[in-house]
Amino acid sequence: MDMAKRWDRITCIMLVALVALCCAALFTPTEGTDASGGTTQAKALTYKDYDGKNVGILTGTNMEQATFEYFPNSHYFYYDGYPNMNAALLAGKIDAYLGDEPAMKSIHNQQPDISWLADRLTNNDYSFAFRKNDEQERALRDDFNAWLQEIYADGTHDEIEDIWFGTDESKKVVPLDDLTGENGTIRVVTTSTDEPFSYIKDSKHVGYDIDVCARYARSRGYALEIGDVDFQARIPALESGRYEFTTTMNVTPEREEQVLFSNPVSTGGIVVGVRTSDLGAVEATEGAAGLNVFERIVASFEKNFIRENRFELILQGLQTTCLITVCSAALGSLLSFAICLYRRTGSRLSNLVADVFVRIFQGTPMLVVLMILYYVLFAKTSLSAIAVAIIGFTLNLGAYGSEIMRAGIDAVDPGQRQAALAVGYSEWQAFRLFVFPQAALNFMPVLRGEIVNLLKSTSVVGYIAIQDLTKMSDIIRARTFEAFFPLVATAILYFLLAWAITWAMRAIAKRIDPRAKRRHTHHTQEVSA
Repeated sequence: MDMAKRWDRITCIMLVALVALCCAALFTPTEGTDASGGTTQAKALTYKDYDGKNVGILTGTNMEQATFEYFPNSHYFYYDGYPNMNAALLAGKIDAYLGDEPAMKSIHNQQPDISWLADRLTNNDYSFAFRKNDEQERALRDDFNAWLQEIYADGTHDEIEDIWFGTDESKKVVPLDDLTGENGTIRVVTTSTDEPFSYIKDSKHVGYDIDVCARYARSRGYALEIGDVDFQARIPALESGRYEFTTTMNVTPEREEQVLFSNPVSTGGIVVGVRTSDLGAVEATEGAAGLNVFERIVASFEKNFIRENRFELILQGLQTTCLITVCSAALGSLLSFAICLYRRTGSRLSNLVADVFVRIFQGTPMLVVLMILYYVLFAKTSLSAIAVAIIGFTLNLGAYGSEIMRAGIDAVDPGQRQAALAVGYSEWQAFRLFVFPQAALNFMPVLRGEIVNLLKSTSVVGYIAIQDLTKMSDIIRARTFEAFFPLVATAILYFLLAWAITWAMRAIAKRIDPRAKRRHTHHTQEVSA
């Protein structure tokens, strides 16, 4: 008992220390923040001042080669998007990163603690990309180029730039309901964490690129279908044939080998993103000056969930995650059982086929499986991305679950089957009534853990244009550049879903437990007596 009390005290101390550490991390003012909102004299820094420091690289962009060129002595860290790089920059994990100048301007407007060095490292053109080696796509690209000449001539292009590179938020809307579609539908793939070019506002796709696409579709009588993937998945999505073109990206010789670019839609360049405090020009975040801890929490909650109805994004992502998880768990469990029975037929060929199937999925990352299914095997079909994800996770759970079930069945005493056969039960009846219920008690805890892993693995479906819970969290972070509430809310929801799965499977295990049935029957008889 003394030992138990001693460990109770140690555990309490550890919990208090953990809470204190979290509070210190969450509520310590950001480096360089000046509560007075004042501005000091800016330092004349250049990119050379950051060579040898920690530099972030945006995965899948042409920033990598430029980073190697301008920061040859630095330590490099790769990130999947601006939200993650900005969080790393503000946390001091990196000291700088390369970004597109228009994107850096939008980031600074949302998060004044992040700025950029004045000099551009490169001057770039931004163009839409179309599939190469496809005559229809070449004709579409040529028509798009002709339309670009029209909007340059009549001033529409200048109007678009004034809207999306300006500060009047009331103008930043893209109406899509009036697209008639009498000439068909064009499908564009984008990345909705790339403000001001493409992002989510009021649960709708908006941005410079989306506005251009909508205006082109309206002028040519098209409807517009928008797909949303991570940046590095755009070209694979385009090459798969699922989309006619992709929103703007930098024109590079390597990309020109893969895709067909339009004429430049806008121009800009690569700049170096840094902390505003490094420049000495410290700006207080809007509305944050003079707020206490509680007021900052309330303001952050309002910004992340209430403003622009961003809580709806979380609810939509939660619905998608639940749909994929439930369908995949149900179908995967049935597939696991079928494969397990298939392996028990005694056929050497069936064992070989099942073994190869299991080994393929055990040795291949789930993300790779999803991308092969979506961009290769089902690229030319009309299957939705959600359907492809359900197929992928069903196959994956079928492979792992069959091994789990087989181990549970093998753990049952063979005498159970022999006794059932001896008293006149058939082979199937012996398995169904005696062997499998006992085996289920052995494998259900492990299968439960595998389904929880399936739930967590669904966080990668954003790579195939699915806006699940994790993707929606990324979209919110891309707009607010705050990590705490979106990530914590996502973690809590995943925890609750995992708890619900655990509870449901424990209830199922209890219902099929022969001992529980006997106890229930005995209790019923006692009550009747």
